[in-house]
Amino acid sequence: MSNSRFIPERYCTFSAQLAATIGLEEAILLQGLSHQLGADNVQDTAISIPALTKEFPFWDDIKLNQLLQRLVDLGIISASPTSDPAVWSTRRHYRNDPPKVQTTQSWRPSEHVIDLLNLNHGLTRDYILSQLKTFDRSGDPKGYDSRFRQHVLSEWRHSQRHPAFDIKEPPKFDNQWQPSGDAQEILARAEIPASFYDEIRPEFILYWKERGGAPKDVNSKFIQFVRQRWVRHENSIQHSTLPERLNPQWRPNAAVYETLTLSGISQEYADSVLNEFVVYWVDSNEVHTSWNAKFLQHVKYQWQRHQEQTSGRSTSSGGAGPADRTKDRSISDDLSDTSWAG
Repeated sequence: MSNSRFIPERYCTFSAQLAATIGLEEAILLQGLSHQLGADNVQDTAISIPALTKEFPFWDDIKLNQLLQRLVDLGIISASPTSDPAVWSTRRHYRNDPPKVQTTQSWRPSEHVIDLLNLNHGLTRDYILSQLKTFDRSGDPKGYDSRFRQHVLSEWRHSQRHPAFDIKEPPKFDNQWQPSGDAQEILARAEIPASFYDEIRPEFILYWKERGGAPKDVNSKFIQFVRQRWVRHENSIQHSTLPERLNPQWRPNAAVYETLTLSGISQEYADSVLNEFVVYWVDSNEVHTSWNAKFLQHVKYQWQRHQEQTSGRSTSSGGAGPADRTKDRSISDDLSDTSWAG
């Protein structure tokens, strides 16, 4: 025999099709609202939260308010809270026929999604709903809530991003490509003329085009390329491969003096033997590819002789012979000695 205590006093009825469309809880509440609103259209009707709590004791006031707002957002009822937290006012309600389901264009997010965005990210309801105008409503409506949440977060993060962190699209790498302003400034500080790197720019572009396109650090690569070419250019000027005669106004470059200093020979001494070097080679009318190297050889030879004369000995491995000793050499021998020029 059955126990009467477990026989329900009244059943909650709802449409299974409607529940599949708008949600189970919403369908149950909508059916309960029909008891308050009646079967026919009614103007300026009130919805009593205490009456609904009595009819649905498994829901509290907060839950009922959330479900009512959900029905409003779905466009099923037109209602709004009043100054009395226990009452909602409604201008009309639907008949007992199943309510008209939203189209995709009139779709609105669920209260659950709005609450999540508000609690987790501090987004206001107005901001969230304002994103509906840019939300793509294509595809399955069942996934709208999840997609809308991602859409709102994406728009919000984009609006919060500082312009300083925006990554600018790199310039198109074609024959008109130009190095960035920063790269040009670095080259200018290195005293490399703009005309020089502009002349070799097409070669740089062709090199990387044949390798599939510009590298990620294209400006750094260009700076490195220009610097290498500039060093080669400068060296080709200072160390010509073409033999030439010595100019009477010729002077050695700074690298020669630096090399001599490392050998313990001062610049003053090198300058003291410069004139005889120039006079000799200008008169000889010979040509050479590097007069710096010739002068370096000349200074070292004269410095060795100077040291020998100062110490009164020869560095010859065979010992000091009569022909090698300074005291046995005449002035004419010294003046006519051009072995350093060999």
